Amino acid sequence: MHAEGWRENALVEVSAEGMILSIESGSAASADTSLNGIVLPGMPNTHSHSFQRLIAGLTGASGQQQDSFWSWREAMYQCAGKITPQQFGATAAWVFTEMLKAGYTSCAEFHYLHHQHNGKAYDSLAEMSARVVDAATTSGIALTLLPVLYQTSGFGNTRLDPVQKRFVNSAGRYLQLLEECQQLISQNPNFRLGIAPHSLRAVPAEALAEVIEAWPDMHCPLHIHIAEQPAEIDACLEFLGTRPLQWLMEQFPVNERWCLVHATHLNDEELTRAAASGAVAGLCPTTEADLGDGIFKTTQWLQADGHFSIGSDSNVRISVTEELRQLEYNERLLSGRRNVLSQPDTTGGRFLYQHAAQAGAVAIGQPVGRLEPGFRADFVELKPDHLLTAGRSPDAAVDSWIFAGDSSLIKSVWVAGNCAVSEGRHKLDEQLHSRMLQTLTELQSS
Repeated sequence: MHAEGWRENALVEVSAEGMILSIESGSAASADTSLNGIVLPGMPNTHSHSFQRLIAGLTGASGQQQDSFWSWREAMYQCAGKITPQQFGATAAWVFTEMLKAGYTSCAEFHYLHHQHNGKAYDSLAEMSARVVDAATTSGIALTLLPVLYQTSGFGNTRLDPVQKRFVNSAGRYLQLLEECQQLISQNPNFRLGIAPHSLRAVPAEALAEVIEAWPDMHCPLHIHIAEQPAEIDACLEFLGTRPLQWLMEQFPVNERWCLVHATHLNDEELTRAAASGAVAGLCPTTEADLGDGIFKTTQWLQADGHFSIGSDSNVRISVTEELRQLEYNERLLSGRRNVLSQPDTTGGRFLYQHAAQAGAVAIGQPVGRLEPGFRADFVELKPDHLLTAGRSPDAAVDSWIFAGDSSLIKSVWVAGNCAVSEGRHKLDEQLHSRMLQTLTELQSS
């Protein structure tokens, strides 16, 4: 998939640093490595909490008459309160390999488990962040590390749930954490650092302003949960006298640096203004459906020239195709029409994939999402002989993968010119699976 369409017999020259130098017509005989399937740019995963994979499938207890996002959060907190650095690292490494197998070649990890169970900092403030970096290095996925700023349990509420003490940093200590994280990633050109205020309910205005103004990288990504739940909006209206995104845009220069995670419950004015700002909506349709968050106004957002990316969020499912499929199916259910998210000259599957890949690249601040010179050599190769691809045009094959297929259609996945997944397997599958199984066993018996 090229920006201007599909190319056959393309010879891609890749630098030693993993960047695309040129794309010319050529033959397999003149290539060091031949990819015979349909090749797409790797997909950025713009929102992940890797440790939440540990509770996938465990939050559907029967008999809960008022089960909601907030009751799910209590179950998540139970896991967050127990996990050790070793368990955290093992989980992240396995989850990152699952992402690679699904076609995600880079991940923005929204990471807030900073401290010990009692809230006391580890000897190294970046102990848990280092586990994320090690996990990404081991798996081979590119990383945008998003250490989370978290201070309060609600608007104006300084009382904390005991487990939330693991998340909390003052503005000064958070800036120190960012500095330590910058050192952790400094030797890997495929790693990037960003700022992640958890949400307006968890970060007071003065702390958010202090951090943004003090951090010297004025171009790093900024990710925030925003307008995910109606209760959040009601509380914001009561405390700040305005809606969350409206307040954010009035107080800060929201632009393409910002990834507005979920942004589910926007009114028309907020939506129009946010779309015009260049900010990317970080959509996580499978998690949003699982938690009953609501449905993002994707059609209206695109009509306002907004950009969206996708993320696996709680990692209840890790699938590029399922996120894109759910996004389209939400619009079908709302409108009673089919192929809603498409363009006149582009099939639905290709439009969804191409748009999410390119906007996702902006959201994570990495040169990915396109197969063009100057971008990183992140590739996803589809099997040419699968029943859903064989004999079909490239557009038809991509549509078939997204709307009728899954990760079994992926032949190989490459990050910075290096093969990370081949025939559905990662080279460290057995080792990382064993560590993940041990972690699950330990946590379930504790």
